[in-house]
Amino acid sequence: MKHLFTLLSALFFTTLCSFGVKTQPYVGSRIFWDSRSPIVVFNGGGYARVMELQDGRLMACCEWAGIRISYSTNKGQTWKDPVTIVSNTNNIPNCVPDMIQLRDGTIIVAYNPRPATPYTDDRRFSIRLKRSTNNGRTWSKEIVVYDGGSTFENGCWEPCLLELPSGELQLYFADESPYDKNADQQISICRSFDKGLTWSKPACVSYRAGFRDGMPVPVLLSDSTTIAVAIEDNGWGYNDFLPTIVRNPISRNWSSFVSASSSYRTKAVDYKTCPMAMGGAPYLRVLPNGETVLSHQSPYNHSGKPDMYVYVGNNQARNFKAMSSPFPVPQDQQALWNSLAVIDTGVVVAVSGYSGGIKMVKGYPKHQLEVPYGHPVVDGTRTNSEGYFSTRGEQILMGSETETYTYADLAYDEDSLYVVCRVYDNKQVSSGEYADVVSISIDTESSPYTTPQKTSYKYDVSPDATFAFFMGTGSKWEKQDVSASHLAFKPSTTLYTFEMAIPWSELGQEKAPLGNAMTFNIQVTNGDGAAQVVECIADTKPNGPYTWMPLHFHANEQELSLPQKQGWESCFFRLVGSRDDYRLCSDKEFCSVQVYDLHGRSLFFMNGRDTNVRLPFLFPGIYVIRASFWNGETLSRKLSIGV
Repeated sequence: MKHLFTLLSALFFTTLCSFGVKTQPYVGSRIFWDSRSPIVVFNGGGYARVMELQDGRLMACCEWAGIRISYSTNKGQTWKDPVTIVSNTNNIPNCVPDMIQLRDGTIIVAYNPRPATPYTDDRRFSIRLKRSTNNGRTWSKEIVVYDGGSTFENGCWEPCLLELPSGELQLYFADESPYDKNADQQISICRSFDKGLTWSKPACVSYRAGFRDGMPVPVLLSDSTTIAVAIEDNGWGYNDFLPTIVRNPISRNWSSFVSASSSYRTKAVDYKTCPMAMGGAPYLRVLPNGETVLSHQSPYNHSGKPDMYVYVGNNQARNFKAMSSPFPVPQDQQALWNSLAVIDTGVVVAVSGYSGGIKMVKGYPKHQLEVPYGHPVVDGTRTNSEGYFSTRGEQILMGSETETYTYADLAYDEDSLYVVCRVYDNKQVSSGEYADVVSISIDTESSPYTTPQKTSYKYDVSPDATFAFFMGTGSKWEKQDVSASHLAFKPSTTLYTFEMAIPWSELGQEKAPLGNAMTFNIQVTNGDGAAQVVECIADTKPNGPYTWMPLHFHANEQELSLPQKQGWESCFFRLVGSRDDYRLCSDKEFCSVQVYDLHGRSLFFMNGRDTNVRLPFLFPGIYVIRASFWNGETLSRKLSIGV
């Protein structure tokens, strides 16, 4: 019996080594940042916030010799000259603004007067605000929400606003005024029921005795019944701040504060899957799909200087993971007092202060990669007619960590899966231990395993126009002598582009699959001959197929099946503009315009009389437009939006 047990144990161990450990596939979105060219919002200042107004403009505010604001009419590509709406007087700098637009259109900017030394009893650390009821053209007189102490040790800090479905307006802030005998700090809340004109006395939201809850940012979760507030909390035992979420059902609405031991207080980040990047200054927002995005600053992996890191959490503001760094901040500089905005139909805007100003980049959350049917010609040059998902071949954006900016995209036909890739690299190293490599990995069965399976394939592409082909064995990668794949290369001194055709037969397939049938990963290794820096898609493991991103294969040509009236040829429309300002134009007046995704969900509706209709921001993808005209005719057409 003992020998039988030993034999069975050996067989189990052999099987485990052969196929790896089976685990749960990765669930959740990752953010791809367009970080190659950050956009300057302000040429100075700090602590900036951005929001999208109801009229489609972006509005930004910052502290800069007072409180300044600016607007963008093209989704942040350019910004107007800043305007000062709050000036510093009486040796009282006004700091750390936050803003909100209420459902009735009122815009509110809150800020934090912080008296400079020498302190006097008549000059208080305070929370104040100004209102605009005409879309930001003019601003009200200053409204005092709360006055704290008159010294730095007893101040109040960092206001942040939230409007509830009931119309109640809440203003959260960090408050140490109640603790004049120690250095404790709590999160407090004041409430307004008249759109910010008058305010209640403060109540406590969260407090950990002996520590400093700070920098609150509230959101209403997608269930519309839960308030979640991101705070910094230095009481978890790490001798540093950690991003933390305190929460309350609207039904309780902070009827009692969240203590240190409360179940309503949790660490924000899932440190089982993310590096432990300690640090403060959190910021929280909600995506249209219900997922949550969180940022904070941390010196993690940045020469001891703070950088901005962003995570994606679930719809309950839990299990934040997929850590990414949006900005290419030099190692000798720091990114401070960062924030996030979610604009249009889900673009994430990261805002940070570094290099003497305020900058922004856009991020595109994705839980899968799209693979349209196309007609690629494998010549190393991408063209619009080839059918890649993005018109610029930029569905996948990488480079904030390596600064080897890499853009990739996918398509397929009856014969092959196609990958196009553009790599910006001023120093291309093709051989040796510390060479440049772009690794493309595919698993044809979406294997939930921690090691490369027999359904796993990898292609290591080098800047000398060669590639190595590997197949999984169940426990590791094994290099193959022969590959039927075809690689075309276009080199230059500053970048190189390649296209690759991977036959379905080499992937063990008879034909192209449809739907979510495979997973994909790309890893960029930037070498200089003496060292290497590696960047993967957030939270992917190069040897773990369970972490790779799903590939979603579109049906051949995506033919429309929506009904159309006879005689539609007499009316037509065309799309004009850029990716941030698409307009639907026609020579005849529209009666209505509707935009649907491929699942039939309505994303936009216009009912009026116009020949020029501005569409909302649409993620790269394929949509359906149905337009009706005043002569009674109706036209439906496919709309393909690229990055």
